[in-house]
Amino acid sequence: VVLERRPRILGRVVSPETAAFLRRCMEAVVTAEGTAPAAAVPGFRVAGKTGTAQKFDPALGRYAPRRYVSSFVGFVPAEAPEIALIVVLDEPAAPYYGGLTAAPAFRRIAERALRYLRVAPREPAAGALSLAGAGTVPLARIRGSG
Repeated sequence: VVLERRPRILGRVVSPETAAFLRRCMEAVVTAEGTAPAAAVPGFRVAGKTGTAQKFDPALGRYAPRRYVSSFVGFVPAEAPEIALIVVLDEPAAPYYGGLTAAPAFRRIAERALRYLRVAPREPAAGALSLAGAGTVPLARIRGSG
């Protein structure tokens, strides 16, 4: 070894309160009310941000019609990240919004990466309700349909 350097912690960039607030905001993106519910990974809390940018065409001197870059960047599990991942699609076919194109790709990659890393799910499966002392019960059984 000729030279070895170790990371030197200089200080926090943001306060713990600000980091927690931003994480909650990014988790909201992956809810049914957010812009990327397709990024949700069953059994995990996901935090992320979508991106959709129109490309500039220097030959035209303006933004190019129907040419976009779509993205989704996120981390999972949101409360204690094991992976951080960005998916960027250059000129995807319509629909071109990051939440509709890059988010589903994020989910598929994250599911496989979490399985490969043997990260156990921490949340009840979608469509289930956790009852204290009763384990996880499918909502269909609670509603009387099964």
